[in-house]
Amino acid sequence: MFLTADFTASPGTQTTATVERGLSATGPWTFLDNVTLLNQVGVYYDTSAPLDTPVWYRWTGVPAATIVQGPFTEVSDGTVLLKDPLRPWANLSFSFCETMQQALNDICTPSGPQLIWGPWGDATRAVDATLPELYGAERPADIFGRRKNRESSFTFLSKTLAARDQVHALFTAGGPLQMQAPVAYGWEDCFVQPFDLTENWIHPDQRKPYRLWSAAFRIVDRPIGPAQGTACANWCAVSAAYPTYGALAATGFTWAQVAAGAAGGAGC
Repeated sequence: MFLTADFTASPGTQTTATVERGLSATGPWTFLDNVTLLNQVGVYYDTSAPLDTPVWYRWTGVPAATIVQGPFTEVSDGTVLLKDPLRPWANLSFSFCETMQQALNDICTPSGPQLIWGPWGDATRAVDATLPELYGAERPADIFGRRKNRESSFTFLSKTLAARDQVHALFTAGGPLQMQAPVAYGWEDCFVQPFDLTENWIHPDQRKPYRLWSAAFRIVDRPIGPAQGTACANWCAVSAAYPTYGALAATGFTWAQVAAGAAGGAGC
């Protein structure tokens, strides 16, 4: 979700702003990030917005000024998304087939989706309790706390070497990922910490590029930090398209257009 806020009409000269997200125009608000303003204009990518849910954003400038925007809705397309909120250029989208075998036959042809989502594993909500023995008592003490959120696993298929490299790019940083799935599957938007990622060759001829991947995960809190940019809106894409700052400046693109991805080169 690409956002921009203009504080030029507000009293004072705002140089930074806090960005928050809420489910109504009055909150409650969830902190997203602090943004540096250029000429009192701020640009922000929300890489973790919930799917199919109207959301509002509150910008609080320094010195004090407030802009509320919305509602905005990010519409799902029936795929599963695994997203790195701090490295959104690496995000992946997974399609579905009725079975994993169908991913290799005519129902999902080689020209079809390169990444196919498989089943989730059993989900466990781990107990947080200990039962210390009491001297002279038949029963132990019961010290307990809130039960943990779900631990589970996922499986997916990649069909090309290029798709295998995309999987590596997403998982290599090692941090939490946002998992978003169609509502029918009963998995609310959540952030998960994947554990060991297993890559299996599933064709007897290992020159074939098909790989079956699996990883256990545990639901965790949303990470907070500076994002590296989205597809077409990161410095790697801009540098590849324009060898010098002069070449970029000659295009006439504004910095806001650069941030929005318009200057990312071919295909953007």
